Amino acid sequence: MSTTKAKKPAAEAAEEIKTIPAGPEGTAGEALGGQEDDPAISCPEDGPREMKRSQEEQDKEFFARLPNPCVYCGPSVRGVARQFTVYTGGIPDALKEFIREHRAAKWLLVSVERFAQVRTRLETPGTGEFILFRKVRDQITHGRLM
Repeated sequence: MSTTKAKKPAAEAAEEIKTIPAGPEGTAGEALGGQEDDPAISCPEDGPREMKRSQEEQDKEFFARLPNPCVYCGPSVRGVARQFTVYTGGIPDALKEFIREHRAAKWLLVSVERFAQVRTRLETPGTGEFILFRKVRDQITHGRLM
């Protein structure tokens, strides 16, 4: 006897992925290479992709939900942030702007509680943090921000 499952719309499946708790390999968004930010996930039959929320609204929500205090684990950027700096009561505007320009950097802002784990993972090839760090660093060194 076979059972069939009803197919879920892509948007519903994407929401389920977003709610998967962080495990030893990081968040579901990291496992997807940061695709968690794409609010326009749709099925081919849904027609043209439409933004559910503007990028500005998403940024505002992200910055409001930052842990307090938080640690920036990305590469040091002159005039923006130094690696492993702890921020209490929010992050500086320069770092916010940097994150808007380099989306992967937002996953490198972590709570103090997760800092030790993330620092280890930054040095472990193949982990989400390792990949994200290198992506941001490469964007910086290849002229996107000096």
